[in-house]
Amino acid sequence: MKRLIKTIAAVSLIAALMFTAAACGGLPITQVAEAKTEDKTAVTVSSEDTKTPAPAPTPTTEPSTVPSSAAAELDPAKAKTGVDITEDTNAGLGEVEFDGVKYVPKQNVKNILLLGIDSDAERAKKSMGWRSDMIMLLSIDMDTNQITCTSIPRDTRAKVYHLDSNGKIASEVVEKLNHAYAYGGGPTNYSAENSMRCVEEFLECGELINIPISSYISIDFDGLPKLASELGGVPVVLDQSVPDVGKKGEEVVLEGNKVRKFLENRHDMDDGEWSRQAHEQAFVKSMANIIKEMGAVEAAPELYDSFMKFMRTNLTLDEVLEMAKALDGASIDEMKFNLMEEGAPEVIDGVWYYRASQNEVIHQMLDVMYDKE
Repeated sequence: MKRLIKTIAAVSLIAALMFTAAACGGLPITQVAEAKTEDKTAVTVSSEDTKTPAPAPTPTTEPSTVPSSAAAELDPAKAKTGVDITEDTNAGLGEVEFDGVKYVPKQNVKNILLLGIDSDAERAKKSMGWRSDMIMLLSIDMDTNQITCTSIPRDTRAKVYHLDSNGKIASEVVEKLNHAYAYGGGPTNYSAENSMRCVEEFLECGELINIPISSYISIDFDGLPKLASELGGVPVVLDQSVPDVGKKGEEVVLEGNKVRKFLENRHDMDDGEWSRQAHEQAFVKSMANIIKEMGAVEAAPELYDSFMKFMRTNLTLDEVLEMAKALDGASIDEMKFNLMEEGAPEVIDGVWYYRASQNEVIHQMLDVMYDKE
C-alpha cells in the first residue's frame, strides 16, 4: 500500500509540473490501472469542427528535400487493419538522413503524451463522449535533464484509427488528430493507447523518423483551479490582454476561475489556438518553477489527495521517480517549448483543419530525439 501511495503521489507531481489541460474538461478519473471494459457511451466528435479559429502564422519557405505537408493520406496497401494498437511498427528505425546530414537516435529520452480531455459532467449527461482538445508531448532527456514541451494543434489533420473492443485497428480515416481519443472507446478502454499511437505516427511523418511514445497522463480541466490553489496561485505575465484575467504586460496570479479563463480562451486572442497553446506553456513553466522550489521528490506526497481526483496515467513508480530527479536537476529557464506554426489552415467539406508543416515537425523532433552524427 505504501508503494502504491508513493507511486500515485509521484505521478501527481509530474502532472502538476508538466501538464495543463487547457480549455478541456474531463470525467473524474484515477491513476490506478483499470481493466478494459466496454463503454456504451456515444461519441460525438464534431460539435466545434466547423468553427474557424484564428489563422496560423504565415508559413515559411521549406527545403525541397523534405515533403511539405505532415497530413497523412490513406494508402490501402499499408492499411493496419487487425494490428494491435500497442504494436510499434517503426520501432527498429535507426540512423536517418535529412538535407545531407546524418542523425543518430538519442538513447535515453522519455516521451510522455499529455492529454486534456474535453468530457466534463455536462458532456457526460448528453453522452457526448471525449476528445483530447489539448495535446502536448513532454520529452525528458534523462542524460542531460533537458525538458522539451511540444504542443500539437487539436485540429491537426492526420491519420486516425478506429479500434474494436479488443484494442485492434478496425479502420483508419484522415480526420482531426484529437478524434483519436474518442475512437479508442473511452478512458477505461483504449483511448489513451490510440492517442499515443496516432500522435506518434503523425510526428514520425510516414515513418521517416522514430518518436516512441508509450506513456501518457490525462487530466480534466476542472481540477486545474484546485491545483493552482494548492500551489498558492500560479503567477504569469500576460502577453496580451485576457478578458476577466488582466491586461497585457500585467503579472497576475492565476487561481480559481482565472485559471480556466486564461487557459481556455482562444477566440478572443490575437493568434487564436496558438495564443492558447502559448498560455498552456507559460502556465506549465510557472508551475514547474514553483514545484522545483518545493523540491520535486519531496513535494509529491503533499499533492496526492488533490491530483488523484482528476488524473489518469500508466507511468510506473521507477519512471516517475527518475523523472522527478531529472526535474530537480533541470534548469527551468532552459526548458524548450515548441509550437507548430509553419503549417496552413484548410477547409474540407466545411470542416476546418490545420495542415502541419512536415519540415517543421521533423526538425523539431530531430532536435528532441536525435543527435547529429
